[in-house]
Order: sequence, then C-alpha cells, then structure tokens
Amino acid sequence: MSRILLALLAVTAIFAQEPSLTITWVGQACFILKSDTATVVTDPPVASVGYTIPAVTANAVTVSHNHTDHNNTAGVGGQFTLIDGRPVTARQQMTAAGISFTEIPAFHDNTNGTTRGQNTLVAWTQSGLKIAHLGDLGQEQLTADQLADLKDLDILFIPGGGFFTFSPERAAQYVTELKPRIAIPMHYKTAIGGPAQLAGLPAVADAFAKNTPVVYKPSAITLGRSSLPATTEVWIMEPRSDAVAVNAASYGAGKPVAPGSLVSLFGNFNGSQTGQAQSYPLPRKIGETEVFVDGKAVPLFYVSARQINFQLPAATAAGQYIVEVRVSGQAVMRTSATVIPNAPGLFLAANTDGTVNSSSNPAKRGDALILFGTGQGAVTPAVDDGVAAGTSLSRSNVTPIVFLNGKQMQVQFSGLAPGYAGLWQINVPLATDTPTGSNMELTIVSGGTSNRLNVSVRQ
Repeated sequence: MSRILLALLAVTAIFAQEPSLTITWVGQACFILKSDTATVVTDPPVASVGYTIPAVTANAVTVSHNHTDHNNTAGVGGQFTLIDGRPVTARQQMTAAGISFTEIPAFHDNTNGTTRGQNTLVAWTQSGLKIAHLGDLGQEQLTADQLADLKDLDILFIPGGGFFTFSPERAAQYVTELKPRIAIPMHYKTAIGGPAQLAGLPAVADAFAKNTPVVYKPSAITLGRSSLPATTEVWIMEPRSDAVAVNAASYGAGKPVAPGSLVSLFGNFNGSQTGQAQSYPLPRKIGETEVFVDGKAVPLFYVSARQINFQLPAATAAGQYIVEVRVSGQAVMRTSATVIPNAPGLFLAANTDGTVNSSSNPAKRGDALILFGTGQGAVTPAVDDGVAAGTSLSRSNVTPIVFLNGKQMQVQFSGLAPGYAGLWQINVPLATDTPTGSNMELTIVSGGTSNRLNVSVRQ
C-alpha cells in the first residue's frame, strides 16, 4: 500500500510541475516567448535595424504597427497566426495556439496619431503569466479602458528609448503606475543596433533605477510564477547574439562588467588557435586572434576557438559596447558588453598561508582571508592596461562590503593584486567574533552583488 501511495505522489508531483516560459530578446521590440504549447514572436524587425531574428517556428506573431522595425513577419518561420494590430481601431480578441490575445488600440504619439499614427497594445496569458507588449506607445497618459486591460500584469514589455515614443523617465513612471511584477525595457539603442536617436545604456537603466530595482539579465531567461519577484523589478536584458561576454570570475550571464576587469568571452571563434600570454605586458594579439572593444584592441590572456579571456580597458566609461573578435584580420564574431563602474566577481578565497580555503583547510580566527576576484573598477594610482600591478599598492576607489554568513566584515585592503593585471585582492581580518563553520556563504557588494564563495572558518 505504501508503495502505491508513493507512486501516486510521484505522479501528482509530475502533473503539478509549474509551467515555464522562456523569453529571448532579439532586440528593438522583438521577443520570442516559448512555452510548452506555443511560441509567440513580437514585433519582428528588418535586419537593417541591426538585429537578426534567429530561426524560429512560431504559432503566433504580433505586430503593433506598420513600421519596418516592427512588421517583418517574413523573417519568422512557421504557419503562424498573425495578431495584426495595424488595422485595429477598437478593442478585439484573437486566438492562436489556445492563447487569447487582446488587441488594444492606442497611439504612437501624444497627439492622437497625427504625428506617427496608430499603435496597438497586445495582452495575453502564457504559461499562467499575464503579459502585455506596448509596441511603440507614445501616449503620455493611458485611457481608463487601456488601464483596465493592463491591470495585474506579471510581465510588461515597455519602450524605453524615447524620441519615437515617450521618454525613459515617463516609461519609468508607467512602471510605477502599472506595478507589473517584471518590467522589461525595449526599443532603446544597444551596441548591436537600434536607431541613433534612441537613448541607450546607462541612461535607460538609470531612469528606471530612480524608483524601481534594476536587475541585469542575459538575452534568454526562463521563469515561472514561483520565480516572479515579490515586488516590481526592472529587468535589463542583453540583445541576442552568438557570443557572450561575462565577468571572468563569476561567469554571470547577463551581468555587466567593470573597467579594468578580466572578461571571458564565450562563442564560436572560427580559426582561432589556442594560445596564452607568456609575460607582461599582455599582448593585444595571440597567434592571429585579436579582440576589439569599441574599435580598440585589448590585452589578451588566453584565446581558443570557444573561449577568450581579456582585460577590459580601465578608461571604458559606463555604457554598452561592441566586442568584436578578429582572426587574421577578419571579423568572426560580434557581441555586446554592458559596462558599469563596479561589477564584482570572485575567483576564490585563500588563507593567510596562501593555500585555498576549504572545508578541509579552514581559516582560523585571528588570521585573515585573502579574496581574489575582478570587477573592482577604478584604482588609485592607476595601472596601464595589460601591465602587472606593482608593489606600490593600487587601492580601490570604492571599498567593497564583505558579508560572511550574513555578518559584515572589516576590509583591511582592497585593490589590485601585485604581480597581476586586473586581479582584485581583498584582505579580510578574522576577528574573535567572526562566524565559524564549514562552507559558509561569502559575498561582496560593490555596485552589485558578487557570486557566492563557500568559506570555512574555525576557532
């Protein structure tokens, strides 16, 4: 009897599994939303905008209005149903793949369409999540009827670049007013594409951050109802590309990187032969492989056909930049990197004697932990890109906050590790009241929160 009950419980658990939704931002106002039962593509752009629609078979394609950065239905595969907002002048509903789409008439400008014409908002529920895509909404105020269809949203896709729509600041106000669980800005300029008149990063993120927490995400995210934030968050996604640039310590997809930090690039770098730097200063070419950030060659640690490690120039300002890999002078890959002043990542924690901290090799109270990471941002005095830091210590301009098992720790030193380029060293004394235990959580906060290290301390 007990075996039968366990089997029934197992079956119940399978059937009770939460439906999930994967969202990929292609760029501009185009998203691919894939659930177990349907794939929806929104506002597909023509290639001249700078974004490439991947091979995708859709069940439904939405078009908010008749501009070429929103209406390239020919770029989407499959026998899909077109949720066409172009002729919509009154609220209506359509069904595709079992999903009911509500089309809500609106305007592309704040003059009832006299400047840029009509725009249609689209709302639907997929994987149990209520979603709305605002297209190129330009209205400074929503009508009561529009507001009624935009209540209790889980996910809101909202234009954030201004000029052709409302400003990033007004978009941020809309998020505060509508209170979706997740707001995802779109239709702003990125390093990869988008009209030059649009605002880009960090201006777009900064506008939202004044009132709402901003979280950086990769180009594709999977979520369900249980993973929704308790209160509104703004998720800044990366536009889709065939490679990704990440903090070399944390490998956090979608996370920004910091000036002077170590960056890992993952992708397919055809023709790149495996090699590594042999000495300092770091070379800007290994074999026939070079990496360019914002058009300038950067120092390289390691190259291969699938991974490249480089140092981001210390003078790089906050923003988003093209990262291009060239082999024998030919570009083989382009992606983007988002840069903010501080973006911490941790490699490891060492004990005072230089050995790696672990549960079998704990530190002890009265000694110190030496943390190694990257993403510290500016240091004083500055060190040239690709050059090893000297014994005259270069200290971090911003002192990080270190937490061990939830307790804030003292920071004795934060700066560049002597003898290395771009490597961050943080010395943390272990006082008599330091938490003790095995595999305790250690993180640092400096402009963002680092990945977790497991740290062990004994009395």
